[in-house]
Amino acid sequence: MSAWSASNGPKAGKQPKATSKEDDVENYFKINEVKRIVNIAVNTVAASRPADFRGSLCTELRKPDLLSTPKPRDAATKADAEKAKEYLSQHQAEDLLTEVLSKLAVSMPANASAELADLVAAAPPPKPVVKKEAPKKEAKEEKKEEKKEEKKADDKKKDSPKKEKKETKQEEEPKADDKKDAAAAPAAAPKKDEGPPAGVDGKKWKAAVKEGGKKGVELAGCADMGGLEFFTTQIESADGDVTLIQGAMDAANKEVDPKDEEAKGGSGLVGKMLLSSGNAQLGLVCYVPKEMKDKADATEWMKAVLASCGDGAGEFIEGDALTAKGCIKGDGSVRFPLKDKDTCQAASVNWLKGKGLFPQADEEEDDWVCEDDTIEW
Repeated sequence: MSAWSASNGPKAGKQPKATSKEDDVENYFKINEVKRIVNIAVNTVAASRPADFRGSLCTELRKPDLLSTPKPRDAATKADAEKAKEYLSQHQAEDLLTEVLSKLAVSMPANASAELADLVAAAPPPKPVVKKEAPKKEAKEEKKEEKKEEKKADDKKKDSPKKEKKETKQEEEPKADDKKDAAAAPAAAPKKDEGPPAGVDGKKWKAAVKEGGKKGVELAGCADMGGLEFFTTQIESADGDVTLIQGAMDAANKEVDPKDEEAKGGSGLVGKMLLSSGNAQLGLVCYVPKEMKDKADATEWMKAVLASCGDGAGEFIEGDALTAKGCIKGDGSVRFPLKDKDTCQAASVNWLKGKGLFPQADEEEDDWVCEDDTIEW
């Protein structure tokens, strides 16, 4: 069960022993066994499935001997595992842990378990889950009445077929016109979900859009907490495909729909560069909100990052002041997309620093974002 993924690129440190904030937090999580603490506490609560999820989780986290508690494993049946998973989903465990672990990564207290319990207790209540209403019995009864009326109408038609045929022909003409008007109306209105572009695999598109939506929520949250306006991060599911990266970017920038059970997007006011490496190439897409066009130019940003790989390997596809796309082809012998991704990510952060859009040394501590594999259960 993945919690989040976002990376702001390597951080600058003091020589000769430069350590990044990511390294500090990673070491803190390992030394304090944060992952194991959360795994044991969450699985213990999920196994018993109490009504008060948060209260029970706090109780487990405050146990002094928590790390000596055996983690529930294969003793449960597959049905029990499914119920536990459903229980965690109903209580929005993933959203809760994403929030508290992000805060823990910033504060890094001496007692991680106790701090986690305090953060869980202080977290805002979960959003209400919208459930679809079951069809009412009245609707079934209405359908039965309609069928009875239809049968009566059919009987009348049989009694007077000639008269009915004339009336039917007269009525059919205006109905045909109505159908044309009705068919034309929806064609003009855009669909809510247009699906993948022509020639793009539907499953890959869906995965990229889903990851982009989650990424948008994470970046918007980090921007609110740390005050950052620009980020550099990656999209794993796009596999280097620029079209899929653009789909993820659009999903990240989409306004959050309050009706959705799971928040998606919401980072339209955050500048960002998304990178994705595949076997064939490294794909890059960057975005600058129109409100920040005086601070950064998307085309300049993209060209500077592509130039970091040297030898003219970077290909600038298209761009303007607000959006830009590029790629770097791999050859399997000298140039590798995965290696180019690290180079480009560092170049992007350095470019932002040069513009004064990325925190320097002392400001970094409050702007770290957790990695993909920080927590799983």
